[in-house]
Amino acid sequence: MVDGASSVRLFAAVNFDETVRRAVTTTTAAIAERLVAAGGARVSWVRPWNLHVTVRFLGDVEVGVMRRLRTSWVRPWLAGMFDLKLAAPGTFPPSGTPRVMWVGVCDRSSGFDPLTLELDERLRTAGVGENQVRFVPHVTVGRVRRAAACGRMIREALEAVKVKAVRWRATDVILYESRVTPSGPSYVPQAVGTWRAGITS
Repeated sequence: MVDGASSVRLFAAVNFDETVRRAVTTTTAAIAERLVAAGGARVSWVRPWNLHVTVRFLGDVEVGVMRRLRTSWVRPWLAGMFDLKLAAPGTFPPSGTPRVMWVGVCDRSSGFDPLTLELDERLRTAGVGENQVRFVPHVTVGRVRRAAACGRMIREALEAVKVKAVRWRATDVILYESRVTPSGPSYVPQAVGTWRAGITS
């Protein structure tokens, strides 16, 4: 187990511009409105400035590992820029009791495939264990509390909401540190990996 006093919580993410952020925020508000109309569900909504596409959640890692990652992260990446668009919302898990609500992300040019392969190699080299969770591109918008009796309500609300299929070009991957503050989580960039101009669709 990693000692909390000498560890940091990290994740790798792809960001987007304000047009995409507004579209996700509008979708989130529509979901929340439908849930209220249906009787409500206890949800912790992600604040607009914290929205992102998680590529890998690394969890708690030693500070020394983070330093190695920062050094590796800024070196040239082989992965190329690629195109994404917003897609229909969903939940984790996809069936049963929902714990997380998200807005989907469509990888229009399969750009995540080479990116995740290169990312995983850099993580292994830095000393981060292999991630066994299947990668599903998404933007987390809410975390459900006490969802056992609300699963059907949540999924019906998500099915009824239409997502504006806003497109954007992904140009880099950011190593974030997640810090706990009295007002909620704060995501602090630790390194930015910029990709070569390449994949388009």
